[in-house]
Amino acid sequence: MDPQLYDAAVEGNIEPFKDTVRDLDSIVTPNKNTILHINIMSRNRSSMETASTKFMEDILDRCPSLLLQVNVNAETPLHVAAKCGHSDMVEFLIKSTAKTQDEDLESDTVECLIKSTAKTQDEELESGIGASRRILRMTNNEGNTALHEAVKYEHLDVVKILTKEDPDFTYTSNNRGETPLYIAAAKHSLEVVVEILQTCTSPAHEGPDQMTALHVAAMSYNEDITREILEKKKSLIKETNQHGWTPLHYAAYHRKRRSMEMLLECDVSTAYIGDKHRKMTPLHIAIGQGYIPHVLLSRCPDCCELVDKRRWNVLHFAMLSFKNLEILLKEYPLIRNLINDKDVDGNTPLHLLATFRPHLIEEIKKDYVKDISLDLRVVNNQNMSVYEMKIKSGSHQLKEEILKLEEPAGPYLDGIVRVQHKEPSHGGGGDRDKWKEEEIKEFEKMKESHLIVAALIATVTFTAAFTLPGGVIQDGDKEGTAILSKKAAFQAFVITDAIALVLSLSAVFAHFLMSLWQKVTSIEQSVFLLLYGALSTTIAMGAMVIAFVTGTYAVLTTSLWLAILTTFIGFSFFILTCLIVIGMMRANQLLDWLDELC
Repeated sequence: MDPQLYDAAVEGNIEPFKDTVRDLDSIVTPNKNTILHINIMSRNRSSMETASTKFMEDILDRCPSLLLQVNVNAETPLHVAAKCGHSDMVEFLIKSTAKTQDEDLESDTVECLIKSTAKTQDEELESGIGASRRILRMTNNEGNTALHEAVKYEHLDVVKILTKEDPDFTYTSNNRGETPLYIAAAKHSLEVVVEILQTCTSPAHEGPDQMTALHVAAMSYNEDITREILEKKKSLIKETNQHGWTPLHYAAYHRKRRSMEMLLECDVSTAYIGDKHRKMTPLHIAIGQGYIPHVLLSRCPDCCELVDKRRWNVLHFAMLSFKNLEILLKEYPLIRNLINDKDVDGNTPLHLLATFRPHLIEEIKKDYVKDISLDLRVVNNQNMSVYEMKIKSGSHQLKEEILKLEEPAGPYLDGIVRVQHKEPSHGGGGDRDKWKEEEIKEFEKMKESHLIVAALIATVTFTAAFTLPGGVIQDGDKEGTAILSKKAAFQAFVITDAIALVLSLSAVFAHFLMSLWQKVTSIEQSVFLLLYGALSTTIAMGAMVIAFVTGTYAVLTTSLWLAILTTFIGFSFFILTCLIVIGMMRANQLLDWLDELC
């Protein structure tokens, strides 16, 4: 393409094209982008409100066939406008197509273009649909219509225009097997999903690998998408993908409580559907991921009786996470009664427990299943009892099997199970002592850091008391007394400096006691001393900041603006401290949000 013509297309200048003797449809770039393609791609979305479509109108008056002329990617100007989010241009192109006379638009060349790029074949071309709808249904090399592109880049205004123009078209899958509704759900775009569902008569919902829009909605952090799809397409709730997973399987795997609740309200029978590979139900999947779906257990309490292909029940999976095991055994009697059930290899849940954390068997027997008789002599198919596994630190074969279950496979992006390799402070005997030792080591580390801070504050405040701001009187009856002693700011400095000194020294004393009586103090006493020292040090920090502010203010009264500015800067310490505390309090919410996003 001639550089002058290219620049004119970018700028929207029609004049150079009035003088050219070439056919406008023959002026293309190496990628076969026409004048319209270039003009659309060069426009900035932020300036579209003031941009004019006059250039496009003038060009189409001279060459109407440019409306359907495609580039090397089989993209029409409408594809490009939809991809770029230029709603004004999209609307103009659709109206221009509708206004163009059949004899101008549907020349043999253009008709061939339609047939070669449209996914809808001869029956649609012969059904009497308008030219504007034909261009909406044309697909590029990726099988995308203009709506696919608009949804992919989340251009809601463009989506509204395209769906209202052709609401009866189903918009089938592209080459990747994705429909616009599926793409919108996968993008977590609630507004786009709502627009498609409300405007289109019967939008297609398919995705790759036999997935549906409801499958991806069920694992979305925007759980309102699940509600919207269920209202319009309730039948999708039992649809399974190539792995045999229903939307409830995905909601359980990704810990989406609200989505699970909505899916169960719609149809509780999905809680009893096993997947294709292991016949795992949503309950098995959730427990395997270290998550207890209380909403599922409350609505379908008997689903805990189901087993997978290897006859693992809920407790087989729960044995890999002590936190879940404790809750299940305490709160769900039906699940508690499954503790002696065997899998295909003859392993009970206790065999798994003996393999991974044998020290917990006695604790479980004593505290959680008093009403059930546990037979530790029961043997599996390898003739190994729970007791033998406990003595021999488990079964190597069983350990290998569990390690394989931790590996990502198919829809199990984080593995079939998440093994909790370390327990919290619940333990028995030697493990509890080991935990105690580890906690003491942590206390030692914290004590050292706290002691350094407290000692530093004590040093600074002690020094400040003998280097008073403003100096001292050098002669006379009041020799050696502070010059600024009668100023309120100076008096506040002395008081807060003394407070900081006393509190920091008391914190140092608390740490001294911990070191002196380390052998005789209990963990509870050590915790008290540590917390006392931390609180004293924190208050001392605040007092030291106030001492700094009042001390500088006392000596800067001759320059009021500087005194005020220094005071503001000093007191910003408390604002920053509050922000840090608030951030820490909301850290869990942030982590939950990130967990749902991933």
